[in-house]
Amino acid sequence: MAMHLAQGREFPIFFYGQKYGLSIVEAPAAALSFTLFGTGAVPLKIAILSVWIAGLAFYFLAFARVVGRARSFWITLLLVLMPAWAATSMKAWSGYVTAFSATGATLYLMTRRDSTAVRWLIAGAMTGIIYFAHPLWLPSVFPIVLYSLWLNRTRIGCIGSYVSGMLCLVLVVLTMRTRWTAGAAETWTGPPLGDRHPLLEVPRLLNQTYLDLTGSYYFGTVVHAGRFTTATAYIWLGILAAVALVQVYRLLTRKFLLWSHLLFASVGSTVAANLVLLEWRDPRYLLALNVPLVYLAGVEFFALVDGYRVPARRWATSLIVLLALQAVSMSEFANYNYMWWTNSHESPSETKTLRKVIGYLQSRGVTHAFAMNALLQWPITFYSDETVIARWKADVDRYPPYIRKVDRALARGETVAIVGYVGFTYGLEHLVSNPDAIINVDGKYFVYIGPDVDLLRRAGFAFPE
Repeated sequence: MAMHLAQGREFPIFFYGQKYGLSIVEAPAAALSFTLFGTGAVPLKIAILSVWIAGLAFYFLAFARVVGRARSFWITLLLVLMPAWAATSMKAWSGYVTAFSATGATLYLMTRRDSTAVRWLIAGAMTGIIYFAHPLWLPSVFPIVLYSLWLNRTRIGCIGSYVSGMLCLVLVVLTMRTRWTAGAAETWTGPPLGDRHPLLEVPRLLNQTYLDLTGSYYFGTVVHAGRFTTATAYIWLGILAAVALVQVYRLLTRKFLLWSHLLFASVGSTVAANLVLLEWRDPRYLLALNVPLVYLAGVEFFALVDGYRVPARRWATSLIVLLALQAVSMSEFANYNYMWWTNSHESPSETKTLRKVIGYLQSRGVTHAFAMNALLQWPITFYSDETVIARWKADVDRYPPYIRKVDRALARGETVAIVGYVGFTYGLEHLVSNPDAIINVDGKYFVYIGPDVDLLRRAGFAFPE
């Protein structure tokens, strides 16, 4: 999407193939990064991380008004080094990072003391961005928004401005979507809504929360986490349980603490929304939990420090210990990899291996390929700068023009290839006349040059009628 935007070909509003996952933030950021640094995985990660850091700045400024700049710095540093964000802060996963940053901007506006209509108008627009980017982030925002609206003396006017901001954003986005029609088909509507037995899902919800706190997963698949990452995740689970008990204590003893209750409401509503609204237990759907949890823990920690007049040296030492543990956990993500092979220091990187695959295809005159494994079509197309276009087995995908281009190349009699993962050939070696013609690349990928339509159909590829 960013490549197409940088080339002036399209302006994608939503993630290709979806009706949600707002792309007007992340795709332009990546397009700018590609323009400055060239197309590649690292410039893409830099762009997404930049959007995430912008959101981080908003969180720091918002809570600087609540607990003070110095304390907000310490709490924000905990968020920076939280393993839950080690990989996901750089993932172009269809609006998650946009929702993170838009939530930070909304909270920044909520903590301002002025009550201008413009402030509430922008806050409403930011809430609309959160909705389009990823609606699962809204439950973490609404408790604070509702309190801020209720607290305001001119709440009727504020509500009007806030709602107007949301409606204007919705109108703008839908208008842009109608005008800038990408070639993508809407093939993904999101996870199934509603859980018929939410109470029975509580154990899975706990596991989902733990995996979210490790940050070591690929969509719904667990990726092995290091010892320090695992330990840090359990610590945050313990903190989550502790702050829940503190809420009970505060209610029973009437020792109320406003921001503690607001942030706990954000945590609770996020967890409840995931439990009730979704049947899938992917860890990424709980990403909205992490920010309010960290700041809730920070608010309660400093309330404890003030209550018992703990010297700065002591409380700073305890924070440094947790920060150090998280820093070591972050270093474990240097080996983060969702593949069935393990990359040693001697083996080439994934980028070099993919470029070797692409180079082999180009040396054989192949500009169109069929990907045997799901999602492999995207890195081949991306790493080749679209000089090699690939499609998967299904005849409908997120970006139909790619399927049409590959199918037309096959129909014209051009040389095409089948590309896949070594070890996951799905019996292709038994379908070809000469299995030795299947080329192994670094023990990771395989390439077969020159399949015909009959072989492709037998290998599982579907073609439009």
